Amino acid sequence: MTRTRIIIGVVVVLAIVAVVFAIRRGGEKAGEAKVAAKVERQHAERVGEARADERAASAVADSIGRRVDRADALSTAAVQATIKDLRDALDAVPPAPAGAPVTAAPVDQLREDLNASVDRANRAADAADAIP
Repeated sequence: MTRTRIIIGVVVVLAIVAVVFAIRRGGEKAGEAKVAAKVERQHAERVGEARADERAASAVADSIGRRVDRADALSTAAVQATIKDLRDALDAVPPAPAGAPVTAAPVDQLREDLNASVDRANRAADAADAIP
């Protein structure tokens, strides 16, 4: 009888240990799944934030590109207009007759044309700075 009680006691202890182990293992699995789901959710949130930041950066880069293109176009037009004005001013100087000494250039007119060109370039630069 004592032998039977010992065997039953050992079986009961083994059963209790098995139940405790199963409960513990189940809890670990449930906790692991919970943590994995939380990590996945946080990762998805971070990826969403990163994509939103990427879209915002792309929009800003496009805006900057458009502003730079417009400023380049305005400055190119201003430079071309200035070059044309200078050429026109130089072409307006009357040629010297053959054999005659070279006449004095119309310095006052050239100065006025140059100043007008510089003023126009400054206004174009101010307009380019004001581009939103």
